[in-house]
Formats: sequence, C-alpha cells, structure tokens
Amino acid sequence: MSQQINLFNPIFRKQKKYFSSVTMLQALSIIWLACVAFSIESLIRTRTLQAQLAATDAQLAAKQQKLADYRVQFAPRQKSATLPVEIAEAQRELTMLTTAAATIGRGGFGDTNGFSGYFRAFGKQRLEGLWLTDVSIAGGGANIGLRGKTLEAELVPRYIAGLGAEPVLQGKAFSSLEIERPGAALIAVGGAAVTAGPSYLIFSLQSAGAAPKIVVGAK
Repeated sequence: MSQQINLFNPIFRKQKKYFSSVTMLQALSIIWLACVAFSIESLIRTRTLQAQLAATDAQLAAKQQKLADYRVQFAPRQKSATLPVEIAEAQRELTMLTTAAATIGRGGFGDTNGFSGYFRAFGKQRLEGLWLTDVSIAGGGANIGLRGKTLEAELVPRYIAGLGAEPVLQGKAFSSLEIERPGAALIAVGGAAVTAGPSYLIFSLQSAGAAPKIVVGAK
C-alpha cells in the first residue's frame, strides 16, 4: 500500500511585490500637483479671456456711443415751416426789382436819372428775415418811400444803417418809421376757435417830401 506525502508549503511560494504605501502616496501627490497646475492654468486662461472680452465690450460701447453722437450731430434737419413763405417773398422782391430795372431802362418813368443806383442799393442791402414789398421814389430821389415785412423788429434799424452806408443814399434821412403787426385771424383747432396772427411785422419808411410818384411792387 502506497502513501503520498505533500511536501509543498505555501510559504515557500514566490510572493508578488505590490506598491508600498510610500510609493502610492508619492503617486497621489504627483497627480494632485498636476491637477492643481491644470486648474491654475485654466484659471489664468479664463481671466485672460475675461479681460479680453471686457476690453472688446468697452471698444464696442465706445463705437456705439460715437455712432449715436454722429446720428445726433448729423441728424436730418427739420423742414422750416416759414421757409416756403420766405422763398416766395424773396422771389417777389427779385421780380419787383427786375421789373423796375427793366421799366427804368426803357424810360417808362420819363426822367430816371439816378434811379437805377437806388434800386441797386436796395437790392444790395439785404438781411435774412427782412424783405421789401414796395419801393417809391420821387423828386429825383429826394423823396423815398419803402415798405416791407420783417420777422424781427430789430432788423429794421440795421437795414436803415446799411442803406446809409450806400453812396447813393448818403446824406438822405427817413423822417418817419412805422412798424405794425397785421391783424390776427380766428382759426379752428380741434373744434375750438384760436386766435392766430402772422409771424411777420410790416414796416414803412418815408423820407420828408411829397407823396411818392413811382411805385414798384404790391402791398
């Protein structure tokens, strides 16, 4: 009868070597440091991008403000309500002076010596907001009458001073000056009657002497 004897002892088996706790701690430290470095780099990159974005937003806001300023500065001007009236009056004045010059040139008034110089002076001395509607000359220029319209009463003395600077009118003076506002009219606004008057004044200048004998223009 045979018997088997097991002489193998597990303690004599070759043991596997595992990482020690020190090695594991070192590995974990390296991984943690890598994560910290990556986080710091990401934070720096994020802050850099945020700074660039803020600078871009500031530039965009500055350009938008500049565009808004340009729109205000170069905004289309509102059409003046009185401009068509002023243009029509200026055209009437030009037509009046042109007709008067042509009539004088044809000798329609008989003795017209020196009259053209007066009309040139009246046409030269022009002020924005003031225009003539009637011009009368008599007595070889001794008696002069002017009638017109103005948006401001202060323009009339300036116009008289300008006429005094003209050589043909030096030494001549106006003895009377009248300024009046045309009568107001009733207009319907929203079912109610409102008093509205013209925005201009009527002025009249007359030198001393007889009544005018040459009248150009219309009242």
